[in-house]
Amino acid sequence: MSKTVTIEIPAESEALVRQLLAVHEELQALALSAANGTVLDACETAVIPKGRELTKNLLADAVTRRIQAAEKKGRRSESATAGEPKKTAGKSPGSS
Repeated sequence: MSKTVTIEIPAESEALVRQLLAVHEELQALALSAANGTVLDACETAVIPKGRELTKNLLADAVTRRIQAAEKKGRRSESATAGEPKKTAGKSPGSS
């Protein structure tokens, strides 16, 4: 019987972790079943498209999270022009 480990992850990461574990298990099985001399090619052929898909999902999640954070903050304020400069200093005291 193989050892197991229990980890706590954010709920939104569950799908990613499951996807990664599925790829790992598939590669392990493929490595054991591939004919001698073809293991690397067989595993590489299987993992490259899955790795691209995984990377695409990671990037999409990161961009989505950024968009949600920006929407949560609200729209950016627009710039406003300043009025004419005015003198703010009072009269200087006279000499005695």
